[in-house]
Amino acid sequence: MYELFKTVLILSLFGFGITALLLCLKPITAKKFPAKWQYYVWVAVLFSMIIPVYKLIPKKEAQKLPLVPQNQVTVQEAPQITIESPGKITLEDTPMPEPAATTRTPQRMKNMNILAHIWLLGMGAYLLVVIISYLVYVNRKRKNAVTIEDNSLLHEVKQELKIKRKIKTRISGDYDSPMLVGVLFPVIYLPRKEIPAENLRMVYLHELTHYKRKDLLIKWLSLFVNAVHWFNPLAYLLCSNVSESCEVSCDMQVTKNMSDTEQKVYMKTILDLVE
Repeated sequence: MYELFKTVLILSLFGFGITALLLCLKPITAKKFPAKWQYYVWVAVLFSMIIPVYKLIPKKEAQKLPLVPQNQVTVQEAPQITIESPGKITLEDTPMPEPAATTRTPQRMKNMNILAHIWLLGMGAYLLVVIISYLVYVNRKRKNAVTIEDNSLLHEVKQELKIKRKIKTRISGDYDSPMLVGVLFPVIYLPRKEIPAENLRMVYLHELTHYKRKDLLIKWLSLFVNAVHWFNPLAYLLCSNVSESCEVSCDMQVTKNMSDTEQKVYMKTILDLVE
């Protein structure tokens, strides 16, 4: 437990520094680099906070020297003097007993073990709250939703993006914006409102692009990293920037090959549904 917690602390400190640096450079990088680049950089920081890459770097073998533990005391053997006869003295080496090494656990190790258990409890509580909240939310949307059986427009957009996976579409009674839910069984939820076919096509392009790029997996990874580093304040800002850059880069990818008119329709559709 101590070694695991020590690794987490090292990764968290590294992530803190990289996140702080990227946040400082964000006003510059947002202008100089495309949204996709920013998204992948934030995702790279996520991976760096759960994969201890530094342990894969081979270490140079130090010169082997005999070391004496600090908690042990060595005593040289004292020669024994034997008088065999007058004028003749013999020295005999007799081993002296060595004191037993102390084995008490340092107080620092005890404190670190206590902190490691607190960290583990915090991570478990975070994951429990997130998973339960997600299941309750999805279950509520499913109960108030109606499945669209024959969706030719969705099929057309799937062919355009070369997606063969079966993806359901449901109309939810909630007033949320459209969203893609489910990694194993993806479902697109639409709000219960009238959406023109032209605008609905833009919605499908957006959500299916998320699916094709595996953005849902990245969002779950982001939540897991936040759970592992729940004590790190910049971990929350990291996850927020991952989500933000994910949406922006998705919009940029969808509108990349669109005409000016189509881009205006797309942006108006997104803004109207968000409002």
